Amino acid sequence: MTQSVNQFGITSEVGSDALAVNSNVITCRIDPASVATDIVSGQAVVLVDTASTEILVDKAAAATDAIVGFVKHNPVENNPQKGALVEVMLDNSFMRMEASAAIARGATLQITTDRKVVTQTTGTKIGVCLDKAAASGALVRVMIKTPIL
Repeated sequence: MTQSVNQFGITSEVGSDALAVNSNVITCRIDPASVATDIVSGQAVVLVDTASTEILVDKAAAATDAIVGFVKHNPVENNPQKGALVEVMLDNSFMRMEASAAIARGATLQITTDRKVVTQTTGTKIGVCLDKAAASGALVRVMIKTPIL
């Protein structure tokens, strides 16, 4: 969703903070050797096991990956390229995410291949839905609960 200079209030965006305070955010670099071309706000990321002085992350490839966190919304650079610095929201952070179907409040969630969330079935648990989503496309607040931290 595009922000307009003349709008009266900030519109909620995928990947934006869902609550005022999110202290569990770290700065990481997208792996310069990444083959991913579509890393955007709300994207699930995994740690990259490469020698580096920086924390390297890359786009999660599947719902069963060991997800470390999610790319935080950045209004200046919402489509970071490989090698770019991004803020990653970790365990116990609260983020707005897009539902891919109806979701009950309190449901455990997993990601889909198009960076949306759905009620967990076989994928890795990534968090708990704090809102009720009536249908696909609804923005919901998610308490992130990543499996590796």
